[in-house]
Amino acid sequence: MTQEDSSRRLTSVGRNDFTHRFADRYKEWLRTTGEETKQEEDRVETNSELPAYDIYGFENEIKSLQHFLLDQKVYKEFKSLVIVGEHGVGKTALCQKIFNDYYVRSVYAPRIWVSMHSNESKQGLDGKICVLKKILKALGVEDSMFESIRREVVEEVSNRREAGEIDGETAKEKELSALLYALHLNLRWKKYMIVFDDVREEDNWNEMLQDGEEKQWGKYLSDGFPKGSGGRVIYTTRDENLAKKLVAEEHEIHRLWPLSDSYSVWKIYEAMILKREKEPPRNDKKCIDELMNKSRGLPLAARLLAELDPVLLDGEKADQNGSNDGQTDSVNNPTSEENKTSKPL
Repeated sequence: MTQEDSSRRLTSVGRNDFTHRFADRYKEWLRTTGEETKQEEDRVETNSELPAYDIYGFENEIKSLQHFLLDQKVYKEFKSLVIVGEHGVGKTALCQKIFNDYYVRSVYAPRIWVSMHSNESKQGLDGKICVLKKILKALGVEDSMFESIRREVVEEVSNRREAGEIDGETAKEKELSALLYALHLNLRWKKYMIVFDDVREEDNWNEMLQDGEEKQWGKYLSDGFPKGSGGRVIYTTRDENLAKKLVAEEHEIHRLWPLSDSYSVWKIYEAMILKREKEPPRNDKKCIDELMNKSRGLPLAARLLAELDPVLLDGEKADQNGSNDGQTDSVNNPTSEENKTSKPL
């Protein structure tokens, strides 16, 4: 069997068969993103590392985030931003990209990435306390300090109860207040940047990050963030209503929409195919349009669809390098890219 015959045997498939496989894969994608899916099942732990795949189509969004983080006119002001968009649109990947930007790294220290996915909270621990401990650990605070705070809080509450004093605050609230104060001290005078990735309503983080009315110390997350040294806080979320609760003004919400550039979606798909050392279908208009239609412009969907082996139509040739011979018909192939990016933008 010649190399050409072998290539055709591996890649030649009828259009109907491919279309069925494509449709099945797309239905599977819809199931994983639909309301039937439990929220925690698609919540994964992310990190600040650059995505393991190339990013296409986010040039304007990257420039916008660079401006938000590097604008000298508001150098010393505290600023917050919420990036909101549906699952798979690329929120995490976008944040990972900007988090590792050379100029951003040269300006912000510390830079802290907080994945809101937490196994600790599933174990009955308070979610807010778990998140604050993550940040403090990233700042160098040791476990012994947390244990000391916990002991002091429990002892104080116990003494007040024995003395018959009425205290509305619970031990958990007092511990939260102490951790917020510790965070404030550790960030004071520093130009910090903190990313909270994949915030959900159930996290109960619905207080504004901006300065507002006088608030009791330790009640709000914003208490932990010093306001005079140019700190920046970025949230990513799928929840539009939650996004509105997290900021003081509408312009502090950055909505990330599915890609409208079909060529960028194709590049995402093609890059994943090549990474798998597979031969992509020819990028004619039919293939590109079909991919755009099935992925809806979602990078994650494009990457997931790329897990299907690329196929060519019967009668279509592939040369020894695996490229097509220039005929007009070809079969589409799926692609995907997760803004979760690594799990995430």
